[in-house]
Amino acid sequence: MFLSSTHFGLIACRYLVIGYKAGIRISAPDLAARYNMNTRALMPALRRLTQVGILRSQVGGRDPGFIFSKDPKEISLYDVIYALEGENEMNCCKEVISDISCDMNKCCNCIIYGTIKRGLSLINNQLKDTSLYEHYLTIANEKSD
Repeated sequence: MFLSSTHFGLIACRYLVIGYKAGIRISAPDLAARYNMNTRALMPALRRLTQVGILRSQVGGRDPGFIFSKDPKEISLYDVIYALEGENEMNCCKEVISDISCDMNKCCNCIIYGTIKRGLSLINNQLKDTSLYEHYLTIANEKSD
């Protein structure tokens, strides 16, 4: 469903929550090593999150790496996914179910289209309501069980 870079970016954000709480930057190689990822595969997501202002980065110096630009409690999962993939939208049900017989001129009356569109709206709202910090806590609690 997501691009690989989005998947890697979301995973990296978990560890960046720890760095933010400790007030330290975390380097791309450290992030990649933590989750057994390739650094080169992770870098597009980190660059994009930096470009849109979700992350701050420092290259070189004594403390290179990445850190959130604001408290992860104020950054939603939607913010990260939107930054990495764009709007989660659908224009026709054939985008989701490719082999369906569909008259694309009547999407506004299509039950399948309407159902999927409402589902996407619910997903987007849930992603907007879930902060990176809450996501981190969920993952941390699952690992401690």
